Amino acid sequence: MDRQRERQTEDLANSYLTGRMSRRAFVTRLLALGLAPSAVAAIVAACGSSSGSPSAAATSAAPAGTPTAAPSSAPTPTPLDLKGNVRFLVGPWSDGEVDHHKHIAQSFNALYPKVTFDFRLYQWDTASQEINTSVTEGAHDLYMTTESAYPDYEKGQGFEDLTSRINDAGFAAEKAKYLYWDRIASYGPKLLGLPISWHVEDALFVNMDKVKEAGYDETFVNSWDTFLACVTKMTKPGQTYGMGIGIQIGGYGEWYQRLRSAGGSYLTEDLKAPNVNLPAVVEVTQQMADLFKKGIAPPLGTYGYDAAPAAFAAGKMATFSSDLAATTALPSPVPFAWKLLPYPPGPVSQVNFNDLTFYMMNAKSPDKDLLWEVMKWWTNGPGDAYWSDNSGTYPARTDAASEGYGTSSVPQLAEALPLYQKYAVGLENFAQWGDVEGLAEAAIQDCYSGKSTAAEAVASVEKIVKQEVGL
Repeated sequence: MDRQRERQTEDLANSYLTGRMSRRAFVTRLLALGLAPSAVAAIVAACGSSSGSPSAAATSAAPAGTPTAAPSSAPTPTPLDLKGNVRFLVGPWSDGEVDHHKHIAQSFNALYPKVTFDFRLYQWDTASQEINTSVTEGAHDLYMTTESAYPDYEKGQGFEDLTSRINDAGFAAEKAKYLYWDRIASYGPKLLGLPISWHVEDALFVNMDKVKEAGYDETFVNSWDTFLACVTKMTKPGQTYGMGIGIQIGGYGEWYQRLRSAGGSYLTEDLKAPNVNLPAVVEVTQQMADLFKKGIAPPLGTYGYDAAPAAFAAGKMATFSSDLAATTALPSPVPFAWKLLPYPPGPVSQVNFNDLTFYMMNAKSPDKDLLWEVMKWWTNGPGDAYWSDNSGTYPARTDAASEGYGTSSVPQLAEALPLYQKYAVGLENFAQWGDVEGLAEAAIQDCYSGKSTAAEAVASVEKIVKQEVGL
């Protein structure tokens, strides 16, 4: 081991031995130095032994320059001696999703070398079907799920009830570091998962060079009037559309946050009646439809979800609406200054819709203790920071920023976080929300394409709510 890395290892070991650094953070920081998992395991074991010291731990890992495996007689770094195979079913947040999970697995194996992992991806358009089939068959152990499905899972028996583990006094300090527990608890008495992220479903990706050329700055989003004036001025027929909307599959969340900004929601607060067909909701729907009518937005289907980031980077759209995962798909470097900004306020308020992502445990999996340790590791500060940073979303932990969040993602992502947190609004608490959302967005797409008026589209959404909820 070179002297500089040895000194860094000694400093980390000192922090760990004196209680200024958690075991997990110690492992993560050692791996960040480029040490092999086997070397990290040996260092942690040495620090845990009665004769271990920082310098001894550092030099025992790799005396000749390259980290070597710990000798077979080295004490295990795992007090629980965890072992087994853990099968994940996760969403394709980014092109490198399996590699991101393997990276977290590597840090876990530095402490628990007898645990192996399998990772499989589901597809977004068939996620519910794939997850439900897998849970029923016991095909996987841990699942990445999104909040839109959570109320439905709350009523089922497929996922393990983690309430006693999450509310255990020994987990209280860790639990306090996760965001949105009040929101999660509102879905029902059971706590089914640990959150890994919160995701803004529709942010504005903004070419700031074009905004400045049009005579505006980032405050152009502070009102609908200035927003409309700016995107109109940035529209150059045959060259650039001022605003790209309706691009994400089904328009997920795009119109919904405009609904909420107009004081509407799918249901009233007591969940007993629709709250959609309001004059202000028709107004914001018409505003969005007018972007297509005026040629400010590209016709539906011009740019698909996967092609939109490249079209934005090529200057074909001055702004476009997408979820944050598009940050991982932008060409590098983007040839202009750009920002992530919130949507303009509506007639009642300014909101940005977000949803949570969880890890949940199959109730049929036999080794719940092993799976709980894995879930905690995947969602701890370093794990959350790494995953959300590389997958293009926001961490669900208050300590993620101090554990490395913002080091790999585009700087615009971390820069915009306070704004999106300020205007955050989540799902409504009823099990049919996801079904209503999909059908509602299809009805709004008909309005965007001129097949119905704004008033007709909003009335259709109200009908959908009544049918799906059974009102």
